[in-house]
Amino acid sequence: MKELTWLAVAALSMTAACDDASDQYTEKFTNIDSEWAVTADEGYEWALLKDANLPAMTGSTEWNNYIAFLEEKLLEYGAVDLFRNRWTFDRWSTSEDAGSWTLISDGDPVRVAYYAANSGVSANDGITAELIYYDHDNPPESIEGKIVVIPTRPHPEPPYSENYKINFTFNDYEWRANDDTYWELFERVPPEFSITFDIWWQLRQGLWKIAVDGNAAGHVIVYDMAFERTEGLYTFGVPPLHESPGVILSREDGAQVIEDAKAGKTATLTLNAAIGESEAYQTIAYLPGKDYGTPDDEQILLINHTDGPSITQDNGALGLLAIVKYFSHIPQEHRPRTLTVFLDNRHYYPGMEGGAHEVSWLQRYPEAKDKLVGMIQAEHLGEMDYREVDGRVEAVGLAEQSYLWSRNNPVLIGAAVGAAKRHGWERVQVAVTERPGINGGLQQAWWGVGAIALSGCGTCLDLPGYGLGGYLGYYWTSKAGIERWNKELFRNQAHTMTELTGVLMTAELEEIKPQELVESD
Repeated sequence: MKELTWLAVAALSMTAACDDASDQYTEKFTNIDSEWAVTADEGYEWALLKDANLPAMTGSTEWNNYIAFLEEKLLEYGAVDLFRNRWTFDRWSTSEDAGSWTLISDGDPVRVAYYAANSGVSANDGITAELIYYDHDNPPESIEGKIVVIPTRPHPEPPYSENYKINFTFNDYEWRANDDTYWELFERVPPEFSITFDIWWQLRQGLWKIAVDGNAAGHVIVYDMAFERTEGLYTFGVPPLHESPGVILSREDGAQVIEDAKAGKTATLTLNAAIGESEAYQTIAYLPGKDYGTPDDEQILLINHTDGPSITQDNGALGLLAIVKYFSHIPQEHRPRTLTVFLDNRHYYPGMEGGAHEVSWLQRYPEAKDKLVGMIQAEHLGEMDYREVDGRVEAVGLAEQSYLWSRNNPVLIGAAVGAAKRHGWERVQVAVTERPGINGGLQQAWWGVGAIALSGCGTCLDLPGYGLGGYLGYYWTSKAGIERWNKELFRNQAHTMTELTGVLMTAELEEIKPQELVESD
């Protein structure tokens, strides 16, 4: 009954900002016209371009190719005043050829899954040093000058901390699709069911910091994962440039190296890399509304990252293209608000967003915030779920679990639930991080670049808005290409976010204003 109430309220307010209720375009904002909307095959063609340019790291040829494609399509769909917010930085790079990053332990070559990103250039000619094992419960007194071998920490035992529950388990929700396909709420999800949370638990440990802080000559990270899901696994969170060259090993290949380290054997680590000045930039463009260029202009921010190693990390710009394409069919004089596209390049940038905070668009041009009245985020579209079974990665046969975040407002929430249902978005959880879910528990934290829609942080904008985020699973690796991508799921997600953009374009702002959580007595 609660959902019906939300939808009824939403229906009353969606067209309130339109000048003329009889406008022939009014219903097109939230009743998606299939003739205008992106098709699955069209989305696949876009994704092919991204797939041909992996990994796409800021400043690389592949990344520039991807951005050039996005900018060309934005202009084709009527975007104006496109500009690049530019700066230069020191870009670290190595070859994707495994011969450029090698490890020989106690005289035996070791199969290496991938390199450690941004980890210096001192190993170009090879570093030969004593191995030392890093025991998290009983760390060595010193690792300086040695090649430290660091296994990932195991998952904790229950009872779990709030941090573990919010980041590494299925959380509570407002509504979710395919209700019988999830693990229990707030319980550890085994990789035999889905690798999603297990891979995130291991990645997020930031083990490279141990080597850097301890002045290790080099480092070897051993993940508790089969080679197939460790191969191409890019370092995340992305570290700043440092001088402790590293490589990544799987469970199978790391076992003997761990034993060699415990015995103090010698190893040679080679990582051929280079650092050179490169240009970074963020793309900003506008699909103008009826008041564009005047003091009355109101803007909806469309935001996502553009850099990453895989087909979905990050393909959110393709979802934003779908939105701009759709609304380009409505003449400017009938678009109540402007769509402001912000393609951010700092996700896999050295040090991530914090490494280029001061030069970012909204920092350099803070007045741009003044016209923003809503926000749409799109990240990681078209993902499917994978699990590890007997040392192999295999498809679960289901869409990857994903999140549709909404600010806390009944109109916004009702519209989100309704749109996800209408467009058949599989295995999505509608989440409102600002309040408890239907079971009284924590809802998934709003992560990604779209979290700036929230209130209470230094960079937060406190806007009505929505975010889309797939949880990635297998997509952290550069080996996840278009063969592991689902075009029908992409279409359904894109249509959902297009409809919700229409909600933000047409609703009375007072009707969709985020509400503070009121605690009951």
